[in-house]
Amino acid sequence: MQCAWSYWPLVKFLVPLALTIIVQDSAEQALNRGLTSAQNSSRVLASFGVGYNLVKFATGPLMEIKHVGLVQVHSIPDSLKAVTCVAVVAITVLILAILIGFTKLGDYIVTKMYSLQADVGRQARLCIFYLGLFPLLDGIAWVYAGILLQHKHSAVVGSASVIDICTQIGVVVVLLQSALQYTNPILIPVVALYVGCIVRLLIVLGAYFKFVHGKYRQAAPLSPEAELTIKKVLWFWWPLALVQASQRISRPIVNLFVARDLEGTDEAVIALAVLTVSYPVGRVLWGWLNELKAIAPAFSKEALLTTGQRNRITPRKKRIFYMCSLIVSLTFMFIVFWIPGIIVAFLTNVIQVEEWLAEYCIVPLKIFTFFAIPVATRAHLTSWLLVYKQTWIVAPSAVVRLITLIVALIVLPLCGVHGASHGIAALLAAFCGEALTVSIASVYNNYRRRKAKKDDTPTPDDEEEHEEARENLEEMKPFVVFESNV
Repeated sequence: MQCAWSYWPLVKFLVPLALTIIVQDSAEQALNRGLTSAQNSSRVLASFGVGYNLVKFATGPLMEIKHVGLVQVHSIPDSLKAVTCVAVVAITVLILAILIGFTKLGDYIVTKMYSLQADVGRQARLCIFYLGLFPLLDGIAWVYAGILLQHKHSAVVGSASVIDICTQIGVVVVLLQSALQYTNPILIPVVALYVGCIVRLLIVLGAYFKFVHGKYRQAAPLSPEAELTIKKVLWFWWPLALVQASQRISRPIVNLFVARDLEGTDEAVIALAVLTVSYPVGRVLWGWLNELKAIAPAFSKEALLTTGQRNRITPRKKRIFYMCSLIVSLTFMFIVFWIPGIIVAFLTNVIQVEEWLAEYCIVPLKIFTFFAIPVATRAHLTSWLLVYKQTWIVAPSAVVRLITLIVALIVLPLCGVHGASHGIAALLAAFCGEALTVSIASVYNNYRRRKAKKDDTPTPDDEEEHEEARENLEEMKPFVVFESNV
């Protein structure tokens, strides 16, 4: 019983973060619900799916700024520098959204590349323009969410996300009673996204000023060497941003290949609609495993400071916790996606999609079951790379992921796989390729670190980065023995 209780800090920390991911994907279903009552709902769903996925590709890298707040921010100036990086990226996204919405660039990127009909492409371009400011608000919220996680206020972050989805659902319900669902239905999810994000931002900002800002003001000034710089932020963030960008652009690429494979047919629109519904439903039960990345950075010092061998958050306990999390995810997915009737009842009664469309979603969702394995593996290994601030090691996995994805998207139709199943199966292959690359890179990094320690010679990193990694290595000596065999 005492051993089981020692895992409670990990459970208490992860549950709100897992809830964050679950409610984000559930929120997307609420947004889809705002479109299912519209005339030609499959066309509107396809437009919103294409537009929203392209915007999420832009906001994905900004989501990784959360780890900057979690690992690097230790003062008020540090937080402002992180926000500055967010603002620069967000303004660039806004300019691109305007160009896509009102120039021929958008017509080429959206309508022609996706082989969409003119009205569907026009709605998708407007959706992108409407969401142009969303990355700025979302990115700032993630900066302060990361700072709160560093100070163990994960419950606040989870609560903010729950309130976000509740707000979105409320806005969708209200707007469904208006004439907007007949005149311009795509505005319903757009308005809901903005209102929910603003509420979430206000909550995390309020929590930051209540729990953290005062501590930063009272803390002694950091030495010039310890101060966070824009260069340090970018060097730590860009590999994570690259990986996240490759993950987010995967969905538009999948939509593109699936649409072009069925070009000019009604099946293309149906496949895009199925993907729009299936993505968030599938992610609900495995997407939260990504938050395992925050475990090692948040609890790296606890193992050294907590007395009592059985109560320490040791690397072994963390690995057991990772494995248990994976088993929980797989169990729920096999129950929900593989037992006949459950998922169709959910889609038709909760999401309120038409039954024929729900039937199309069954096979793609079954494929989603196996995503948990590469996701948990990648999260476990990335977690330790965050501790050592060696995020550059994950960068090659982004390239491998995209190459694997494109190869699978080309080969699968030759094997007779088409439609939404074509896209989801290719995505699974990409996840496996990415996880394998991170595993190989982590094994090499552990070998390299042990060899450098044995030879007492510096590794070929940038000197500044090496000093930071060495400080973390000294602090984490008890962990190295365990993690060298990952």
